Amino acid sequence: MFDTHNFSKSLEEDVFDSWLEAGRNSKLGYEYMVVVWLTMEEEFKPIYLERRDQLSELTDISNLTEVVVAAYDLYSESKVTI
Repeated sequence: MFDTHNFSKSLEEDVFDSWLEAGRNSKLGYEYMVVVWLTMEEEFKPIYLERRDQLSELTDISNLTEVVVAAYDLYSESKVTI
């Protein structure tokens, strides 16, 4: 996933699926997962959010070391427009 020239490697689908499951199983009530690319570590990581309005806050603070790649609804697994 996310296999483009912008990232030095792709995200394995089974890792992505495990992130979705971890977000759904969390007792904190997450609704959304944002996939972020860490430029220094050259790794993807998930960020979980409780509310949709937090998506815009997250994209406002993204910087050169963290790039927001995509956002997903944890339960429908559909991509969310940022």
